[in-house]
Amino acid sequence: MTTPVAGPVFPDSVDTLAALFSWRVTASPNGAAYRQFDTFSKDWLKLDWREIGERVDKWLSALASQQYQAGARVAILLPNGIHAVCIDQAALALGLVPVPLHAIDNPESIAYILADSEARILVLQDAAQWNAISALEIDLPALHSVVVTGVPPADHQSGPRGARVLGLAEWLAQGETAAPVTRTTPRAEDLAALVYTSGTTGKPKGVMLTHRNVLENVRAVLKRVVPVEEDVFLSFLPLSHTFERTAGYYLAIACGCCVTYVRSVAQIGEDLLTVRPTMLVSVPRIYERFYARIQTAVQQSRVKNTLFDMAVTVGWRRFCRRQGIAVESAVPAVVDMLAWLALEPLVARPIRAQLGGRIRVAVSG
Repeated sequence: MTTPVAGPVFPDSVDTLAALFSWRVTASPNGAAYRQFDTFSKDWLKLDWREIGERVDKWLSALASQQYQAGARVAILLPNGIHAVCIDQAALALGLVPVPLHAIDNPESIAYILADSEARILVLQDAAQWNAISALEIDLPALHSVVVTGVPPADHQSGPRGARVLGLAEWLAQGETAAPVTRTTPRAEDLAALVYTSGTTGKPKGVMLTHRNVLENVRAVLKRVVPVEEDVFLSFLPLSHTFERTAGYYLAIACGCCVTYVRSVAQIGEDLLTVRPTMLVSVPRIYERFYARIQTAVQQSRVKNTLFDMAVTVGWRRFCRRQGIAVESAVPAVVDMLAWLALEPLVARPIRAQLGGRIRVAVSG
């Protein structure tokens, strides 16, 4: 893989996530932005930055037609994907506050967060999810609308206190016919998200993050790791977590990278081979599973096990030297270089191939 060339770095004048997205669409309209598997065509849907910008505009018009006040909460109960990007960016552009929910959370926890955040609108994938939430009969006085992105409800249902349940197409159509409304431009100190804790030590608590919070984190990352427009992310960590939102979503927008969404967690291994990402943002558990699988394979042969251990030892010393880290070994660098000529094709290359063969940065958080 050739060394990629850094693309435009977002200017200091970009001080909100909405401005970041708008700048990216303008800076590289024809660059690859998102890939997602389409279960109907059985193929990968590909969008460039101009196309995702146009989609976000449609969602923005529909959301603006509701005339929510600035700061209103927009609850997002969606798996990682283009719909999640569209509603998030539409909300941010209107000065509203996304409340990302874990797509597989239980109905009780979701209902609690909807009530606590005073969400005005809920966007989810499946009408059955809403049925499970509304069956709890928890009072949600602030909730105005529920939008179902998957199979729409059979009829116009009503939730607690009359919240209207709509299919995505019907909801988007409202934006096409609505009169233009005055848009509120968000400020750097405005909330960019309410990210709720898991609730393992009590009720979930909403962490308040401003646009400045998130952008400062993105800028801090760019001092260490600089993704470029040729890079490809594989997204599988939930967007309800700050780690994936920052490192696997907003960072990619800042650098103009393409984000590909896995079909499912169970299919990560297959999608790694198909997508062949260059950037991998993961948690320790995923790497541990991959390492355990390697260990199971190499321990079946003493020769394979020895070669693997040698590759790890030599590879670590080579990594430390490239990073300027002191190497606690008397083995000269030239010896490691010669050893790597054999170990790289025998051990390292086949292992990298299981991750797609193009990984240049792997992050564990």
